[in-house]
Amino acid sequence: MITELARKLFARRIAEIGRYAGNAEEIQRKQLEKLLQKARTTEFGRLHGFSDIHSAEEFARHVPVCTYEQMHGYAERMARGEKNVLWPGRVVYYAQSSGTTDARSKYIPVSEDSFRTMHYRGGVDTVAIYLSLNPKSRMLDGKGLILGAGQSVVNPQGSHLGLLSGLLVEYANPLLNLIRVPRFKTAMIPDFARKMELMIPEIIRKNVVSCSGIPSWYQLLFLRILQETGRDNISEIWPNLEVFIHGGVSFEPYREMFRSLVKSPDMHYLEVYNASEGFFSIQNDFADPAMLLMLDYGTYYEFVPAEEWGKEQPEALPLWQVELGKPYAMVISNNSGLWRYNIGDAVTFTSLSPYKFVISGRTKHFLNLCGEEVMVGNADAAIAKACAVCGATVSNYTASVLLPTRMEKARHQWLVEFEQPPVNPKRFIHVLDDTLRALNSDYDSKRTDDIALAMPEMVVAHKGLFTAWMQRNGKMGGQQKVPRLSQQRALMVELLALDSGLAGE
Repeated sequence: MITELARKLFARRIAEIGRYAGNAEEIQRKQLEKLLQKARTTEFGRLHGFSDIHSAEEFARHVPVCTYEQMHGYAERMARGEKNVLWPGRVVYYAQSSGTTDARSKYIPVSEDSFRTMHYRGGVDTVAIYLSLNPKSRMLDGKGLILGAGQSVVNPQGSHLGLLSGLLVEYANPLLNLIRVPRFKTAMIPDFARKMELMIPEIIRKNVVSCSGIPSWYQLLFLRILQETGRDNISEIWPNLEVFIHGGVSFEPYREMFRSLVKSPDMHYLEVYNASEGFFSIQNDFADPAMLLMLDYGTYYEFVPAEEWGKEQPEALPLWQVELGKPYAMVISNNSGLWRYNIGDAVTFTSLSPYKFVISGRTKHFLNLCGEEVMVGNADAAIAKACAVCGATVSNYTASVLLPTRMEKARHQWLVEFEQPPVNPKRFIHVLDDTLRALNSDYDSKRTDDIALAMPEMVVAHKGLFTAWMQRNGKMGGQQKVPRLSQQRALMVELLALDSGLAGE
């Protein structure tokens, strides 16, 4: 069978991955050496003296840690067709990611080198690791359902701009279509509602053995399939479905939902960390949620300790200097031309031999239930616009997520204390929602036709709520702030309970 043959072919690669534990520093130093050598004649390489850098320590001294705001000018020039800017030659593909302070969306260069040695290699290694974990697997003897974005937009200079999942399908070897569903034409439809309508009759009669993608989209698809077929659970439709390879957002809010939707006792879940900026890690133990850092994908890693976050020039440590249990911001240099780029994700290491970590969140407050990545800047701007339109003033606010249920979609919940309340609170939340959609393309895509996120909910707080909370928690003072956005509901639950008490006074 195909799966058994693949398992044998993957044995050598599994052995190589096994050697990560004892050779991490050597592997990473070699990755950096190759990157510097290849990019030494680029504009960025000449500017920062890559030809004269011979160690990780010199690299850290010569090249500053940067954010997207500091490199987007390079990326924009590259997307307009300029060559040899951050990476040799012409980079044609750009992955769209969440909005920034300067742009509605950011575009991350994805070179042909990174497609081959990072993203696709990560996909192959994921299969190899999964087969090593599940000796009973028949993963490659059926179809793989890959649920991604639609076709990219091509700008006048011939650059492809789109979500990474769509770019990966576009760039993939056509042979992939022999083992994947839906068919390429359906997969490239940008409108998710239309795509789902067309794909369901196409896929429900296939022998789907694996699924991969973002949990929120699969929740929507599975519920729609059950609605149209009248079946109780997905295992009745695809009895051989054995694994869901997921990433992009935390799976925890969806875990119980998936257990109710897929009732096979042989179902497995495997997390990967594959972002627009690169393919970074793969879960290699069903019993351990931590993911194995992949060391030989053309990425050199550094990590900024929490005490350095927010500094203009933070100190970033090489991999071999990190410690267990401490949060770090991940900084990468890779074969798409990202140099000491802070991707904004925070990780905490749970093992140093091999290096394994869990994603502990973003380095700033955020809402990211299904890939919308709403940041504090977005939230503040939306509140301000809603106040201006509705003639209201806000004294304080916070927002969190309402997790999806089998009957209701996910949504955001806003708790707002007004100094001057709006005449029409419903209009206020609609303006806030519309403003977020205008500011953040990821949020907009999830809100379109309520595909992944329903209309946000607003609770009007009693006056004095946030002051009472700060007093209760010893947070009074000029430098103290109420957290604006939180993925965890603990703060919101506490505030709502306190607000209920104020109502009874």
